[in-house]
Amino acid sequence: MKNIAVIGSGGLGREVLGIIQSINRKENSWNFIGFYDDNLSNDLINGFPILGKIEELNQINEELYVVIAIGNPKIKELIKNKIFNSQIKFPTLIHPSVEIYSEENVVLGKGVVIAANSVLTVNIEISDFVYINTAVVIAHDTKIGKYSMIMPTVSISAGGEIGEKVYIGNGTKIDYAIQIDDNAVIKAGSILTS
Repeated sequence: MKNIAVIGSGGLGREVLGIIQSINRKENSWNFIGFYDDNLSNDLINGFPILGKIEELNQINEELYVVIAIGNPKIKELIKNKIFNSQIKFPTLIHPSVEIYSEENVVLGKGVVIAANSVLTVNIEISDFVYINTAVVIAHDTKIGKYSMIMPTVSISAGGEIGEKVYIGNGTKIDYAIQIDDNAVIKAGSILTS
């Protein structure tokens, strides 16, 4: 088993822990060792410790897989840019319930997390460090840029192009071939149509 830790011990970090535990119930792949968080606490988080501050990851001298569980795309990028240790690896995590129609032509970058009950069809490109939350549907020929955060029950129709560091709120519906610029924030429940 590979050692894995999560940056961020808040709600999203605990959800990532849940995804890791779900993966392990199906195939025992990960040894979860704890959280890294600049808000140090002696309390256990869902039974696991906070191991140290984020900068301490640069002192690790053995291979460690790390997931950045931060919802704000700009903060997530800042955190990633502070980690320069070659021993730190950023895995792609996919909840066992996720449906990917055609793994041969769905491209996932490093550090991508896809939560439960999401569906990705075909010819999709998801760039590095994108978080796709629960029950998201992404249709064919969609592209999503680095560090973007896609919240629960978002639906992205065919040909959507989502820029980098985009935050898309709960339940948003994006119609055919919509383009969203970098750094955009889309409020929950929005409907975007051409």
